[in-house]
Amino acid sequence: MSEAIFLPFDCESGGIGDVSILSAHFAACDEDWNVVDELDLLIKPNDVDETGSTLYKVTASALSINHIDLIAHDQVALTYSHAGQALREFLVKNSQNGKIKLQPMGKNIGGDVDWITNNVLGKKTFNQYVSYRHYDITGVVTYLKRTGRLDRFAPESLEGLAKHFGIEAKWHTARGDNYAGIEVIRRLEDL
Repeated sequence: MSEAIFLPFDCESGGIGDVSILSAHFAACDEDWNVVDELDLLIKPNDVDETGSTLYKVTASALSINHIDLIAHDQVALTYSHAGQALREFLVKNSQNGKIKLQPMGKNIGGDVDWITNNVLGKKTFNQYVSYRHYDITGVVTYLKRTGRLDRFAPESLEGLAKHFGIEAKWHTARGDNYAGIEVIRRLEDL
């Protein structure tokens, strides 16, 4: 079995800004972007009201895009703290207990790192297993455009890049977007 060195991941939320994270998908990948392990999480906030109902921060427009049925989601989602435990176990396993610092990869991955470390798994714990060096698709696209290896008018959104390369995905799901990102980075590295 190949050794994981990259950690592509993506989060889906209830909107933009101070909103709830609703799902996250993590893939431990080897140097050729083969997925050696993955963790798919449905997540909900720890906070509840006086009746025990989860307090979500979401917008209707976000839920219409990611097609999350909040009532059904609430029945199966892990609280942030339980999701953090699952993520820590995944990271321990795939980083060989921190011996290998997995490198986060994705489109605007810094925002996803912040969402996870601010809500699900504290930054100190996360950084025991994950490198602070990010491999962001946006930077790769900029470099390839500047060096003439990618047309300067090529799209820059993840969905636009995927279409450019003929990659199909189940968009606006953490898993679908993450797998699309893995395929996009493969194609970009081949240019």
